[in-house]
Amino acid sequence: MKDFTYHKVSEKEKEEIKKQSKKLLNTFANKLEKIKTKESHFKNGSGLREEGDGWDTNPDFKSITLSNAPFVEDDFIVAEKAGWKK
Repeated sequence: MKDFTYHKVSEKEKEEIKKQSKKLLNTFANKLEKIKTKESHFKNGSGLREEGDGWDTNPDFKSITLSNAPFVEDDFIVAEKAGWKK
């Protein structure tokens, strides 16, 4: 269980994570390439999908979302950009 607790990641571990991630993504991409299906959502022949009416949302969605955000400024959620890269 100790392997899953927080610890500072060494350069060796970072490289291993990158290697495993790349392998996983490549395997997934190869499997996606093998899927043969007709794209049925382009029915009009133009390569564009037909626009619909959208969907109805809860009128309180915006206020609920903003009330749950840690920092809001002028009806916008303020978030740290790329904070995980530090």
